[in-house]
Amino acid sequence: MLLPHPAMAPIAVRASRALRPLALLTLLALAGATTSFMLALTPAQDRLMRAEAAYEDARLAYSRQTSMLKTEEELKDLWQDLPVRKEFAALILAISELAQQDQVAIPGMTYTLQKVEDGLAQKASMTFRAAGEYRAIRRFIYRLETTGPYLLIESLDASRSPGGPQTPAGRVVINIRVVTFLRPDQPPAGGA
Repeated sequence: MLLPHPAMAPIAVRASRALRPLALLTLLALAGATTSFMLALTPAQDRLMRAEAAYEDARLAYSRQTSMLKTEEELKDLWQDLPVRKEFAALILAISELAQQDQVAIPGMTYTLQKVEDGLAQKASMTFRAAGEYRAIRRFIYRLETTGPYLLIESLDASRSPGGPQTPAGRVVINIRVVTFLRPDQPPAGGA
């Protein structure tokens, strides 16, 4: 059995024949527009991705450079804050005076200076024994840590003072090593 084929009116057939070239032209125009869009979009996306990558690289480089400049400034400030080698004797004297102010006795002090390498900071350590009341020792240690900008307590051991008839019960003896770093002395500006 054959299905009936709907017949179109003669005017509709003539109109569809007249519009076929226009429909074909419309399809070709759409295909051309789509093709040109795709051909233009792909390179533009590639350029955009390359530009974004270049921007990100430049941003990271700027960030690194800014960070390096900030670190360089901080190191320059730190270097200027370090005591000069000539000031080391005054630093030892200041520690002795600090102990006297806190009523802590320092019978003697030894110091060592590390060998200097080409313009680097020199490590200086002071070793001493201090004796006094517990509160005075505690106050002395606190002030020692907070007074000097670059004084570091490298080692500390404490013991009770050996008891005797004249020794108070709360007396403490500490062995302490304090370390600092020294800038090399500046050479004379005028020369010989």
